[in-house]
Amino acid sequence: MNKVLFVHDGYLYRDKDENIYGAQYNNELVSRYAYFGDHVTFILREKIIETDQTVILDQINSQYFQFISIPNFKSITGFFKHNKVVKQSIFAAVQSHDIIVARMPSAAGGFAVQEAKRLGKPLLVELVACTYDAYWNHSWKGKLIAHYRFHVIKRTISDCPYVLYVTKKFLQERYPTKGIHCGISDVELPVLEDRVLDQRIEKIRRRLENQPLILGTVAALAVSYKRQADVIGAIAYLKRKGSFFHYHIVGEGDPTSLQKIINKNQLQKEVKIFGTLKHKEIFNFLDNIDIYIQPSKQEGLPRALVEAMSRACPALGSNIAGIPELLDKSCLFEAGNIKEIIEKLNSINTNFLYRNARINFEIAKNFSKSNLDKKRNEFYTLFLKDNKITH
Repeated sequence: MNKVLFVHDGYLYRDKDENIYGAQYNNELVSRYAYFGDHVTFILREKIIETDQTVILDQINSQYFQFISIPNFKSITGFFKHNKVVKQSIFAAVQSHDIIVARMPSAAGGFAVQEAKRLGKPLLVELVACTYDAYWNHSWKGKLIAHYRFHVIKRTISDCPYVLYVTKKFLQERYPTKGIHCGISDVELPVLEDRVLDQRIEKIRRRLENQPLILGTVAALAVSYKRQADVIGAIAYLKRKGSFFHYHIVGEGDPTSLQKIINKNQLQKEVKIFGTLKHKEIFNFLDNIDIYIQPSKQEGLPRALVEAMSRACPALGSNIAGIPELLDKSCLFEAGNIKEIIEKLNSINTNFLYRNARINFEIAKNFSKSNLDKKRNEFYTLFLKDNKITH
């Protein structure tokens, strides 16, 4: 029986009854890694939550699942207090498991890669984002270490034996590997039904000419490089010029900073923050907006944008990371350039909505669960075969 270890920096949540929950981690992800073996262990940070907080999370109760929690070592205080313990815990887990899956960039994943290489353990790395963009666009402190972290991750990935990139080209070009690799998004869409496109076309048709378009973004609220603030700034400018848009924002985290910007620009009626929604509720949210907008300065291949496209939602996005792999050039703007966002919003007409609803829906078909599972399982099978592991 193969024991699989998945390592990342994210959080799982535990309630008073010892039930485990995840936001981006769930039973489906456990099942994915169960392709390799009968036991799947996640190493992640842990937060204790109240029972009423679990309504927005997914309980992980798979028969394959085990959880090893590590303390929060990502803050300055936590680093000096917990880093050594975290490293030792990860090293011990790598030693006691047969197959290592490390999601990068992450400090925890880096420890796992280091020990797996040392021990010659079968290792598969998932590269889901650009560490340089994340640090450079985070803060002035981030800029001090962005180049260093970029070279660390680039060096780490270069000799990893198997790498799954979530993009077609962007991450591959920035963090190349000499190992076997494949580009497969970690987005998993349900079966795309034509009625979704029909409903979107009907929604566009029935829209009143002077009705404000509703923009929407799904992204972390307290992470500055997600840049919802740029969209708010564009809407504020357009409102002063007599052109009105509404903006609905979904995401986890502290909304205080964004709410201050909304209040400062007197956009309380136009801009609403909905906070965290359960994943199944995201699709209802997407069906009720007119245009999805991804203004980020850092991404891999944004899941929320793909999900919006699967709802035949017209979309705009910044010209970074994997976003140009999804959207036509006419739908892109320079990251952080509010003037360009304004120009894009001003140019939207009914033809734009019809055309991009159809285009986006067709592109999203490439991300159906069946298509991605087939490609991923082919890669997994090769990984098992090359490592002489029975499935």
